[in-house]
Amino acid sequence: MTQKRSKILIIDNENDNVEMLEAILSSDYEVIKAYSGCKGLEIAIAESPDIIILDIMIPDITGHELCRTLKKDERTKLIPIIMLTSRAEKKEKIKSLEEVADDFLNKPVSHMEILSRVQSLLKIKHLQENIIKERNQAYKYLDAAGTIIVIINTDTEIVFANQKTCDIFGWEKKDIRGKSWIDFIPENGRERRKQDLLSILSGKAQPPEYYERLVVTKNADGTFSERMILWHDVILKDDEGKITGLIRSGDDTTERKNIEEELSKANEKLQISHKLKDEFLANINHELRTPLISIKGFSDLLYNERLGDLNEHQKKTMESVVRNSERLQHLIESLFYVSEMQNETIKYTFSLINIKKILEMIKKDMFPQIDQKGIEVTTDISDSLSPVHGNAKYIESVLMHLLGNAIKYTPSGRKISILASEENGDIHIVIKDTGKGIPKEMLTHIFSEAPEEETECDICYCSQDYGLIICKKIIEAHRGTIWINSEV
Repeated sequence: MTQKRSKILIIDNENDNVEMLEAILSSDYEVIKAYSGCKGLEIAIAESPDIIILDIMIPDITGHELCRTLKKDERTKLIPIIMLTSRAEKKEKIKSLEEVADDFLNKPVSHMEILSRVQSLLKIKHLQENIIKERNQAYKYLDAAGTIIVIINTDTEIVFANQKTCDIFGWEKKDIRGKSWIDFIPENGRERRKQDLLSILSGKAQPPEYYERLVVTKNADGTFSERMILWHDVILKDDEGKITGLIRSGDDTTERKNIEEELSKANEKLQISHKLKDEFLANINHELRTPLISIKGFSDLLYNERLGDLNEHQKKTMESVVRNSERLQHLIESLFYVSEMQNETIKYTFSLINIKKILEMIKKDMFPQIDQKGIEVTTDISDSLSPVHGNAKYIESVLMHLLGNAIKYTPSGRKISILASEENGDIHIVIKDTGKGIPKEMLTHIFSEAPEEETECDICYCSQDYGLIICKKIIEAHRGTIWINSEV
């Protein structure tokens, strides 16, 4: 593959000079000729040559003026320019360099000298092009980044802003570059933040590692608003350690802040709601317990025939009243336990308790339900059980609920077993029924607080049993464990 030859534009109104330079360069380079300044400028913009050889003395535009024009134009400012002068034009040589010419040659031009200068400038230009290419590639990576990236010089001007910055700030790249960073600071607090930035850029202060600040952004309709950005700054320094600017990267946290504020407001409402609920429960606790104490007290008196003899029908009726008043008392206590559990205000008073006595008492208290269903309840409780350090009321509540469930789900005429033993200092209590059983896939959800979908298994524990959840909480508070084994 033939290598593309570099293009050299010669701008000179003297035909002999042009032909001589063409003769020297044409064997290695593509030569383009222009015999006036205006034509040379036109060709330079259209052809983008690799080097321009420009004579100082051209009639329509002076070489210095043309050099200035070329170096100011974005399309041609990086093209190396060699100025041609006579040996006597010392001032012109100095002026050529002042006008940012890259080199100058005396006329008449030496064959070796012109080739040497051209080769050197081409090498520099190619290196410069590679640097620009790498820079542009880096800019592409920065544009692809999902974070705001801005480079600010020591005058607080934005010299680079990636695409994410433009998207968030609402400005085009060409418009945002060159603007002062101060313009994007809200008026409220602008002066203070300006001084903070100048202190960092002058080396008098170090930027914080991360910080949140508001910036002014432009909306699609031309109006302005403010967004919250989480910033991180890195100070830029040259080889001598002098500060040249800083890289400022950030993430838009406006939506997160808005959500946090909404959550905070919702939490305040929730706290008020909880307070109202607690006040309601405190009142309802009194309103429910007061009449229940009277109902249960008089029911016990009637059932125990303290107020007169009862016939068989009346006895059974009062037995049902007593049993259901006890059940209601248990439900009320469970309700308030759940409330205290959610508020984390439960206080346990521990003492030494006798598990054997509690189990026997529960069996006796629940005899009416057992007898009504014709269930046989057998016990195998060790006489040597050690006393347990716990809360008698709550342990009794757990065991009563578990036995109540066993009675509920055991068909009439079947059997329930209560077993208690001690092993390695731990008390093991088993309440075993002979009901339908629980499907294996449901066992993991028995003690879950998350509501489960209803299933077709209606003669088991599949429906949400908050009593079991309470039982689990109580046992865990006693540093114990509770679980269910089942066969279907």
